[in-house]
Amino acid sequence: MLVIRMARGGRNKYPVYRIVAAESARAVTGKFIAVLGHYNPHTKELTINKEETLKHISNGAQPSNSVVRLLQREKMELPSWIELKSKNKKSKQEPTDEPVVEAAPAEEEAPAEEVKDETPAEEPAVEEEKTEETVK
Repeated sequence: MLVIRMARGGRNKYPVYRIVAAESARAVTGKFIAVLGHYNPHTKELTINKEETLKHISNGAQPSNSVVRLLQREKMELPSWIELKSKNKKSKQEPTDEPVVEAAPAEEEAPAEEVKDETPAEEPAVEEEKTEETVK
């Protein structure tokens, strides 16, 4: 099957891409049939041979998602069968079915305060007196 994809070139940490028509079984930077254009993501410079690209697409070549986005940016009229394939990514925070209870910690603190109120402050003083009497 024939695909239209981007082949990476350029130096380290500075990619430049060629838009190529290649056999899908070939390596991404391997042998290709035709160079259809160039794309520099740093300067956003894009050159595409529109006639040759449309010729390959009309013969059944499948463009990759990134190539489809670039072709749409150039306002090329694409056949209706070409669609962007969406990746079904899960959201980072999935909603849980359990209700979030924020009032629970406040309720836990309230009984702890009540327990402190119930204990009389005089008892520790009484215990100290007993210890002083036993020491004498």
